[in-house]
Amino acid sequence: MRRVMLSLVLSAGLAASGVAIAADAPAPAPAPAPTAKPAKPAKLAKDDPNRMVCTREHVVGSNRPEKVCLTVAERQQLKDAASRSLDESRRSGPQAPGPVFGE
Repeated sequence: MRRVMLSLVLSAGLAASGVAIAADAPAPAPAPAPTAKPAKPAKLAKDDPNRMVCTREHVVGSNRPEKVCLTVAERQQLKDAASRSLDESRRSGPQAPGPVFGE
C-alpha cells in the first residue's frame, strides 16, 4: 500500500513540476511552412515498351516458381523469336528420324 501511495505522490509531483516547467518555457517556434511534395513518377501506359512486367513462372526441375521480370519490348522480342523458330520448323517439313541406337 505504501508503494502505491508513494508512486502516486511521485507521479503527481512530477506532473505538477512538468506543468510549472512548461509554463516557464518560452513559446515554441512556429512550424515551418509546408514544402511542395516531390512529384511522383508518371505511370507508364499499358502499351509503353519500357514498362516492366513481372510474372511467376515454374522452372523445369523445381517445384518453386521463379519471379521473371522483363520489359514489354523484351517479351515481344522473345515472342517473335519463338514464332520465327516455329515457322521455320513447319516450313522445312518433318525431319527424317535419326539413327536408333541399341538395335
